[in-house]
Amino acid sequence: MSGANAVVGRNVGMLRSERRMSASELARKAGISKATVLSIEIGKANPTVETLQSLADALGVTITDLVSDGARRVVADVRRRAEASWHPLGTLRIRPLATIYGPNLVYVFVAVLSEEGYSDDGHEASSVESLYVLSGTVSAGPVDDPKTLGPGDFIRFTADGPHMYRALDGTAEALLVIGRNQVPDVGIPGEEE
Repeated sequence: MSGANAVVGRNVGMLRSERRMSASELARKAGISKATVLSIEIGKANPTVETLQSLADALGVTITDLVSDGARRVVADVRRRAEASWHPLGTLRIRPLATIYGPNLVYVFVAVLSEEGYSDDGHEASSVESLYVLSGTVSAGPVDDPKTLGPGDFIRFTADGPHMYRALDGTAEALLVIGRNQVPDVGIPGEEE
């Protein structure tokens, strides 16, 4: 297995998993066989440019996203407020800032929250969300134990179950990061089980 095939395989697998797509669904959308998808994901296939383009189209990314090693050096990426592109996500308005590729995908957004609030049933196992409040007052976290946060406050919580965000007084703005927990829970050294 070449290093390039391993990078492509890891990226295809992560992107498919993030989109909660089965290998069969990705194969159907890309117009290739399920066996080919699985061979690519384990790094045993040497996909053609056409196959990479089909996979990229099916996953909604570019070929560069499939072949780039997320461990490479990041070049400065400046996003100016005047160039902001806002998108609706339920009752939220979000501005994507970055998608970070590596062992797992990490999404970075600026979010504008309303009093109507936003809730989600949960993401894949080990998903973690972090919210840093920029302005306003926010209720955020797991649905059964939300916390009240003000400007400068931060919360990080497992997001594989029901969770929510809601501005308490008008609107609020926050930095939202969605990713997966990569640190195993090994306890505190010296503690007994």
